[in-house]
Amino acid sequence: MKSLTSLTLSLGILSALLTANPGVTQNSQNSAPSIPGNAPNTTINVSRRSGNCPSNMSLWTSFRSYEGGGEHTVIADTSAIANPARLTNSGAKFVEFTAPLKSEFASCVGEAVSNDEPIYRFRFANKNVIFRMDLSPLPSERLTKISYRGVVSSRPAIRWALSD
Repeated sequence: MKSLTSLTLSLGILSALLTANPGVTQNSQNSAPSIPGNAPNTTINVSRRSGNCPSNMSLWTSFRSYEGGGEHTVIADTSAIANPARLTNSGAKFVEFTAPLKSEFASCVGEAVSNDEPIYRFRFANKNVIFRMDLSPLPSERLTKISYRGVVSSRPAIRWALSD
């Protein structure tokens, strides 16, 4: 009976430690996000300079707040207009993906930048769409960290954190 009580107490303490440290129980920083079951929730109009361009681009964006900041996840819905994306450039404050445009949009020259979310930008040129996220315009006193950059279901995906 004493062994059972000791085991129960040990498991209770271990459980409390794991729950207090979410990084141990869920590795969301390094795991790939998944495509949500709903339609993208952010739309950015495309400013066409020439060629046949899509009228807008869509993103799935989500935010999870936690004490001292929050975590953003963004997935660019490029699959309707482009072939699979690939990560082409990256640094501490930016990530850039390139995807070859499908033949219908290969002539497109233009860009899409959101007034609400100016850190996300699409550029169309040379038969490609380039999706770029750039955190450098954010105030320098707010610490940022890109914790995931990759391709999910052929689409660019990024997870990044921001401190208060």
